[in-house]
Amino acid sequence: MNLSNLKKTALFAFLLCFAASFDFGILNAESFRVKKTVFLNLANSGLSESNGETDSSLSETIFAGINDCICINLPSDLTFIQGIELNIKIPQAITRCPNTIIYSLYDNISPVPSAKTIDYTGQELYTGVYPGLLSLTIQIPLVKGNTIKKTPYADKTLIPEHSRNFVFLRNQLAMKGIPEEVYSAQFEISAKPILINKGRLIIKTNSAQLKNMAITVDDKIVELDKNNSCLLKPGLHNITITADSVRNENRSCMIEAAKNTVLEVNLKSTTPVLSINIPQETQVFVNNQMTEIKNKSLSLPPGEYTLKFILGGYEVVKQLTVQEGRTYSINVTLNADILEN
Repeated sequence: MNLSNLKKTALFAFLLCFAASFDFGILNAESFRVKKTVFLNLANSGLSESNGETDSSLSETIFAGINDCICINLPSDLTFIQGIELNIKIPQAITRCPNTIIYSLYDNISPVPSAKTIDYTGQELYTGVYPGLLSLTIQIPLVKGNTIKKTPYADKTLIPEHSRNFVFLRNQLAMKGIPEEVYSAQFEISAKPILINKGRLIIKTNSAQLKNMAITVDDKIVELDKNNSCLLKPGLHNITITADSVRNENRSCMIEAAKNTVLEVNLKSTTPVLSINIPQETQVFVNNQMTEIKNKSLSLPPGEYTLKFILGGYEVVKQLTVQEGRTYSINVTLNADILEN
């Protein structure tokens, strides 16, 4: 094989590797220009931070024209959110010219939307037309397995890519020759989250590290996430917490939809504890070994023990069998009886 053929072979191999690594989805992308970019923050729209419930008074409202795009900013925590509901008030100028303005939902928008950007590239996910009505509700799913019902303005299977925490919607003309008043018309748009029918249980304990901890909810073992939480259906649930070296704890708690419920549990160690009340300067011996008493308590593993208490010339000896999970109280006193003859 001569040098020329070698070069051709190498070039062909390079082009083949490039084609194999090329994202053919880019071929479906389109470049377009908008008049301006309008931002709608779902993070502050309709979801109360205090209790997690939807509240229409918290909804943010923006205005967008027929050639504008709407960037819907999503909150960082989408735990309770399965979709977005857009409520759009359609201006009368457009209702008199139905089906002349279309809206499109996009994937893979580049660059990241900003107030100064008017040129974008993206893949059109789906398109609809504004009807001759004064209002329109559009539902956009964000997760698989959502409960959004299929309508002409909602499809639970068409989920936009939102790893960068925004969803991109674009308005544009569907035809030419529309009245001049349509060009200056403004849509009034608000958004609220579509919430899941589950609440979050967060378990907090007084022990940071527990070996073999298991959480049982209604007699079924559940896995907690990194925040020691799990999602549960609304209602009353029975919670059991087990782990090595602590006592089992049982609790009941009420879970509400789209709310956080914090369950604080003070886990008690199964290590036997001796509560000791002795006079000052009393010497304590455990199996003939002098032992210091701190905070009037002493921890001992299960077993047989000989306890000796010495104060001055007095000595008290007791035998004790320590069992796991038990607590013991020891009171050592020096009594003086005075009798009158």
